[in-house]
Amino acid sequence: MTRRMLTVAAATMVLALVPRPAGAGQQPAQLGLVRVDPIRREVSFEAEVCLREGILEFFLCGWNTKTHESILHSKAKASHIHAALLLLGLHPGKPARWSGQDPDARFLPPAGPGLRITLNWKDKDGKARSADAMSWLRAGDRKGIHVPSRWVFVGSEVLPDNRYWAEVDGEVISVTNFPSAVIDIPVQSSNVDAQRDLYAATAAIPPKGTQVTVTVAPLAGAQNCPDARSMLEIDARGEMRIDGEPIEPDKLTAWAEKFIAKHDRGMVVIRAAGEALVHDVEAARGQLRLGGVREFDYQRLALPDGALPRTGEQVRRAMETWRRKFDRPQDYIEEPAVEAQRQLDRIDLRLKETARNVELLKAYAEQLRKLRDGHKPAPGAGK
Repeated sequence: MTRRMLTVAAATMVLALVPRPAGAGQQPAQLGLVRVDPIRREVSFEAEVCLREGILEFFLCGWNTKTHESILHSKAKASHIHAALLLLGLHPGKPARWSGQDPDARFLPPAGPGLRITLNWKDKDGKARSADAMSWLRAGDRKGIHVPSRWVFVGSEVLPDNRYWAEVDGEVISVTNFPSAVIDIPVQSSNVDAQRDLYAATAAIPPKGTQVTVTVAPLAGAQNCPDARSMLEIDARGEMRIDGEPIEPDKLTAWAEKFIAKHDRGMVVIRAAGEALVHDVEAARGQLRLGGVREFDYQRLALPDGALPRTGEQVRRAMETWRRKFDRPQDYIEEPAVEAQRQLDRIDLRLKETARNVELLKAYAEQLRKLRDGHKPAPGAGK
């Protein structure tokens, strides 16, 4: 599928890292600054106008991040917006990508569950105003350019260090096909200056600093969108989780059949631990193919040894990283103490494995030594 590993989102890991509020799926709930209303089937949060004119890369960015190229910025966390859409029953789709190899490769624009975004604010006289988000955009002058009619949920990625990519870069709702964004437009749109095509519709946008309520709602049929993405994780022991839930390898075909029945162009991202066996990865892919999955992407994580120091200097550098995480835990999806405990568990496991290997080798050496010492070479042997 794609040829760039970091552009594939580990989207469904977000729900495992963001606690589900009590009653989620049955009554309105809150994820940080993001409100989820499963009855009205909508997600909402507050934002502020930060740009009214010029060419755009984003419609909405993280607070004080891409404000020179985005109409709105918000303090709501991108991972909470993502998780809220998952709670409405949506599957993340696919970011912009290339299919095939040069010179036959072709560009595939973002695809996924369709969304409508509505904006509500009060004008200078205190009158309530409302508009479709697309009305705040205007197309450039190049032939064939137009403002899209909908948005799509593509989902961002949980990076190997457990940070959510959209929060690292502040790229939440994109109009230029950023793979790190949570929401994008379903058409090809480059972020190259000479090719950017969407501008702020200045006359439609209220003054800078205006507080705006952003409401995101799925379009009809969004839950059964043909383009969807799930993630299969394979650890060093060959144990597997799909969309965060444990699954036995022999159940993958049945899972795939259900997935493809609902999303007939569904894609599976296979994220394998550095020590995962190639056999396990290929066997899993074979099972998924039997179930009808035809589109895959692969991520191979760094070997655990890369995270465990082997020299005093590596210990020093590792501790600098850990101190940064504990100093600014708000920058990370996962609580540093939880991640640290996982690292400690890995160290304990490695120590136990090392001790077992030491005992095994000692026993092996002892048996081999006895065999050698008790052996009487035959006359002329070895000549």
